[in-house]
Amino acid sequence: MAKQKQSIQITFWATLVTAFLLTGCNDQRNQPECRDVYKSRLEKDDFEIFDGGVALHIPTGLTVTQCAVGQRMSNYRCRGDSLKMTWDEAMDYAAEVREKTGEPWRLPEKGEMPDILESSCINPAVNPYVFPDLEVANFWTASKGLHQDKFRCSVYTYQGRVFCRQSRDIPQPFLLVKSD
Repeated sequence: MAKQKQSIQITFWATLVTAFLLTGCNDQRNQPECRDVYKSRLEKDDFEIFDGGVALHIPTGLTVTQCAVGQRMSNYRCRGDSLKMTWDEAMDYAAEVREKTGEPWRLPEKGEMPDILESSCINPAVNPYVFPDLEVANFWTASKGLHQDKFRCSVYTYQGRVFCRQSRDIPQPFLLVKSD
């Protein structure tokens, strides 16, 4: 009797854990790649593109770099390699840009990144004509994690999810934003 009760409990917990894991995962196998969703440069949706590799996200009022920091816009493409910095280095870089340009450039907050990304497509979850060649990677945000001080928030550009347990010492790319 005791073995049967233990077997039922194990089965129950295994079923519960499996159900939790499956419902906690968002199956994105059927989501289209963003390059298949956006067919033309004219489809900028909520963005206004400016010279110099920046775009205005109209709903939020955020101006965002179209390429990762370290790259430059040339002939509608991001050229060069993105800078990969630790969170502290990325924050210092943004502060230096603010100081030298006199403009309020900064890393985006964790809630701002999903606003400028696309939720209807993946790989990366961006309009490829607004953010050409954006690499699939974890991108730093300015937000701190809720846990220990060694964690910060990043956004995985494959599907645009925020992750706030990213070690702040890992070099990663980042975008810059400013509010007008």
